Amino acid sequence: WSSDVCSSDLVGTGETRAYVFRPEARSLSGLPLVLFMHGWRGTNPKNFGGLIDLLVRGGAVVIYPIYQTEGEKTSPQKITGNAAQGIREAIDKLQQSHPQLIDEGKTLYWGFSIGASIATNFAIRNTELRVPAPRAMVLVAPGDAYHVAHGAESAPTVAQLELIPATLPVFLVSGAADTSIGVPTARAWAARLCHLPRSHRTLLMLPSHSDRGQKISSGHGSPGAPDNRFDFPEWTATVPTRIAGRDGFERSGSLNVLDFYGYWRITMAMLDYAAGGAYPTALFTPKSPENSFLGVWPSGKPYAAAVEEEACN
Repeated sequence: WSSDVCSSDLVGTGETRAYVFRPEARSLSGLPLVLFMHGWRGTNPKNFGGLIDLLVRGGAVVIYPIYQTEGEKTSPQKITGNAAQGIREAIDKLQQSHPQLIDEGKTLYWGFSIGASIATNFAIRNTELRVPAPRAMVLVAPGDAYHVAHGAESAPTVAQLELIPATLPVFLVSGAADTSIGVPTARAWAARLCHLPRSHRTLLMLPSHSDRGQKISSGHGSPGAPDNRFDFPEWTATVPTRIAGRDGFERSGSLNVLDFYGYWRITMAMLDYAAGGAYPTALFTPKSPENSFLGVWPSGKPYAAAVEEEACN
């Protein structure tokens, strides 16, 4: 695939705006779709630019709904509806400008923090909300309204997880140091997904580790890896129609083995399946070496192993 990324203008207005990122080649068709739900106040796609770039290089179209304006001014109780509206408008625009570009039957849901709540709601209510049904879902460091709001606004936004289709592969992953949001929420959600067969659910914790004075933390921000080409801090502003490609990825302290062997590996394997590839059996095999291995330090010392947890006894 071309390493050049094309970006549409923002679609929608206010809380229902959305970005669309797609491969540049004009002759493509039937591409998988990633509905990418960011965390609270994460309206600037810069922090996940590395992963967005990887997804588009891999041949996916990414829709990044903004779903809020200035954080605290948007009710967490509205964000699922806001995101759905932005996604619908983005798909409508894609269908008008590139009628054959995407295949909605090849949709991956990807949700981080409170964006994971949006993803679970979509998985249950996609017909009602008129968004494409998922073929696979990745929930990263999941969170809910009570992590970002108080009073009535903090009421749980997650629908009944027990209603998620048992045929849907769901991968839950959190940094082990994310003890306030990701870890407790991921464990609680995993315990409510026991109606899924073991072949369709995994809960994985990625540890912090250090070697020779270097340390990698697996806190709540660990899934991020910035790319300044995706730096759109003003949600009311227009965006460039083309984002130039680059070789490799932007260097930063946030880009490390937890991305390459953890969050990104999981995401791309699930995308391959959503796009029509083989089922990612290794992701859902208990005690899979593929899930536990997180690379090595420059010294050659292995990074601490990721830990699978079983919530259903």
